[in-house]
Amino acid sequence: MFLYFMNILQKFAQQPEKVYNNIMKQNAYAKINLTLEIVGKRPDGFHNIESIFQEILLCDEIEIEKNNTLDIKFIPSIDTKKNTVHTSSELFFEKTIVKERAKMRIKKKIPIKSGLGGGSSDAATTLLLLNKLFSYPLKNDEIIKIGETIGSDVPFFFLNGTALVEGKGERVHQINPVKKLYVLLAIPSFSFSTKNSYSQINGFKLNTTNSTKKLISILEKKKYDLSEIENCLHNDFEKMYLNIDENFTSTLRNLEQKTSKKFHLTGSGSALFALFDNISEAQQAQTKLKTTGIKTILTETR
Repeated sequence: MFLYFMNILQKFAQQPEKVYNNIMKQNAYAKINLTLEIVGKRPDGFHNIESIFQEILLCDEIEIEKNNTLDIKFIPSIDTKKNTVHTSSELFFEKTIVKERAKMRIKKKIPIKSGLGGGSSDAATTLLLLNKLFSYPLKNDEIIKIGETIGSDVPFFFLNGTALVEGKGERVHQINPVKKLYVLLAIPSFSFSTKNSYSQINGFKLNTTNSTKKLISILEKKKYDLSEIENCLHNDFEKMYLNIDENFTSTLRNLEQKTSKKFHLTGSGSALFALFDNISEAQQAQTKLKTTGIKTILTETR
């Protein structure tokens, strides 16, 4: 797997730099989980998953330049005490002999605690940008190892597009990409703790659906309809919340009643999404949700 990731990271390194007045810029894209199946608990306390991650165009924007001190600012400001950008930056400088530091500005567009992978994407992008900014003091496999210590979803964000993610998130394999689809995100006001959700799911009986394998088979076909993808969408956390959380259940049902469209959870939540192959239909659905008070974002697959 390292060899595969090394090729991907090398491809990133060769991309034209976005540099303006010595400021390097890069987008950190979000993701949705088209499937998420919990297939067992590991001896280390984590859980094994089988999941299809899909990158979307919603992104944070990271700007970085050399500086005498490490200066990190989020726009708009967020609680930065345990932020992944700080963690990845500190680990980068611990592992290198670089004496300079960096000034970073992160324009935050991905909602936090939403299951959209914003923190993990920021971490991966930060590591890649720092390595490029300081002329590659770390080898690709070293960057990957750092990323794995920061979060289970970070390895995916060294890639792009559509991928099968297994283990606790460290085994990532690029698969046939999903065709261009429009993604309507609904961001509820409540959130879930990923740690607590995994703890709760230990006592929740899950039925094997093989949704991940079914979706991979669909994507391997030359032609397929959106309905075929929708029939494979599945999230074990969604099934659990529908059984234990009335607030989540009423929110999901309200979205579906207003739009006549099926919504699904991404990650451990709380963001929900619906897929469209027609932008006008996606816009109409978004308009119908204005009366609910739930924040919506219309984006597309990448």
